[in-house]
Amino acid sequence: MNWLFAFTEHYKYHYMSLSSPEIILALDLEDRSQINHILAQTGDQLTWVKVGLQSYLRDGAPLVKELAASGKKIFLDLKLHDIPNTMVKALESLAELPVSMVTLHACAGPEALEKCASFARENMPGVTLLAVTVLTSTNQAGLHATGVKDPVEDQVHRLASLAVDQGIGGIVCSPLELPRLRGSLPESTTLVTPGIRPHHADAGDQKRIMTPAQAKKAGANFLVIGRPILAASNPGDALDFILREMKESTTQ
Repeated sequence: MNWLFAFTEHYKYHYMSLSSPEIILALDLEDRSQINHILAQTGDQLTWVKVGLQSYLRDGAPLVKELAASGKKIFLDLKLHDIPNTMVKALESLAELPVSMVTLHACAGPEALEKCASFARENMPGVTLLAVTVLTSTNQAGLHATGVKDPVEDQVHRLASLAVDQGIGGIVCSPLELPRLRGSLPESTTLVTPGIRPHHADAGDQKRIMTPAQAKKAGANFLVIGRPILAASNPGDALDFILREMKESTTQ
């Protein structure tokens, strides 16, 4: 590694560590009344919300439209994974929704990824497709059980590179893989990470986690946070605590 490359890499990561990723609040809740309560508690402290499979299957497009009308940006986390034609048709059914990011599984393969990327470029110009690599609830033993013998980090990198090569604009990974992906993927690649747990929070079913401040320094663009805010006695205070922790990490 020559000195110019080393300086450039150092500057790039230093700059990124000073920028603040945006928090996406995961609205994985039992009913609409709970969603409304959480949004009232968190107020204008955040712009982004995640509508996942649970909420979308129950409440559908009306929920997405109402959230967008209230000023929220929507991360639609459906993790599409099927044959290429079906995945494209699924995107076609979502094309008129006011969403900004949509997830699909990188392991759907190059043909599906390329066709989805092509469709989105032509028909969903304001939407970033995100490829899910290895779920943050999966550890090395879980990955091995599916027949993948490589280390988790190598599998994440393989799937992320595959997706970006096919034109996918962003990657969903655990925070532990952020440094490697940030150093190897195009700078324009959006990196979204769940598996975020503040110091005081229980890990739950997440296996590969970091604190918000650690993920910020590692180069995340977006942090998906659910239970540490949703399960708090005062969700607004919990969100404020996370935002303060991230802000304070900039000056350290």
